[in-house]
Amino acid sequence: MAEQVIDASVAIKWIVKGEPFRNKARQLLHAARLIDITLIGPPLLEYEVESTLQRRLHYGRVTIVAADASLRAFYTVGVRIVTHPNLVRRAREIARQFKQERIYDSLYAALAELHGCEFWTADKVFYEAVKAVLPFVKYLPDYP
Repeated sequence: MAEQVIDASVAIKWIVKGEPFRNKARQLLHAARLIDITLIGPPLLEYEVESTLQRRLHYGRVTIVAADASLRAFYTVGVRIVTHPNLVRRAREIARQFKQERIYDSLYAALAELHGCEFWTADKVFYEAVKAVLPFVKYLPDYP
């Protein structure tokens, strides 16, 4: 079965109204379901989605009801959380190669590389840093 890695920047767009490129994110999700692509992410994905919504709740940008509804929507999608024995090592290498401050974004890229699939992100800074060398990293606004 085919796979695609998505990061929290894409997942948040599925579940929060008003996000830029939300339509593109939802198109990606719909297409994955239609052609039976398994969406995957590293364990960090859940933490980042939860953290993003908690931060918005903390600063009064969403209500508890809205945050909980978004979380239910995220978990209903059923992104498969996976890891790999070489995930952190490869993420470290990617982060160092592209002079990233942290390995967070590199974890997604490493997972896609290790699984031989695309990684979709809305993080323009990371995409711009790696696109010339890691062609499997795709930028959400470019989604068909």
